[in-house]
Amino acid sequence: MPTEQDIIHVLDLLGTASFAFSGALRGLNRRPDVVGMTILAGATALGGGIIRDVLMGRTILMLRDMNYLLVIVASAVLTALFPQRLYRKERFFLYFDAVGLGVFSAIGAGVAYSQGMNIVSVVFVACITGAGGGVIRDVLLGEMPLVLYREVYVLAVAVGSGVMLLVRALGAAELAGFLTAMGVTTVIRILAIRYNWSLPRIGVSLPSRGDSDKSP
Repeated sequence: MPTEQDIIHVLDLLGTASFAFSGALRGLNRRPDVVGMTILAGATALGGGIIRDVLMGRTILMLRDMNYLLVIVASAVLTALFPQRLYRKERFFLYFDAVGLGVFSAIGAGVAYSQGMNIVSVVFVACITGAGGGVIRDVLLGEMPLVLYREVYVLAVAVGSGVMLLVRALGAAELAGFLTAMGVTTVIRILAIRYNWSLPRIGVSLPSRGDSDKSP
């Protein structure tokens, strides 16, 4: 019978595949080769977890488990073999990205909680784990990171982590806390995609460079 850790591990691989496809698909319009596509897929899928493990002084998980690399390579190869078919379904894969966000942020929150971190640190680690890979992907593509202008992305992680903390404080087991965080984060992110939710964006009218040069 599978243990709680076995279930979390399987869901972690599912999240890895989700983010790997997301990274590979986002790079299609740049026409990368297979190696470049694999790098994008790997950066998206592993970036957040690597940052988390380095910050927390943990052994990087991908160095111990080849399954993560195999999932990433398989996702990149499938995208390379069927680029047009998968690109037409890019919006569908946004929902996979939401699942990956839920899985990774829940794992990050669980790791931080198990090490006795405070509430703010738990949420911070969850956000780094869930969104870090996407930030690296966008930087590699020369685009503004998604988290800077679609705040519901990070907000979903914060809410999911907060609910997990509440559930664990009430005495729930690790798996229950994980599934709660994953579910809440994923649902909020999917609703944000479906209904185009976003927080108000900050805008200000700035003078042109010529006008600013004339100011005293």
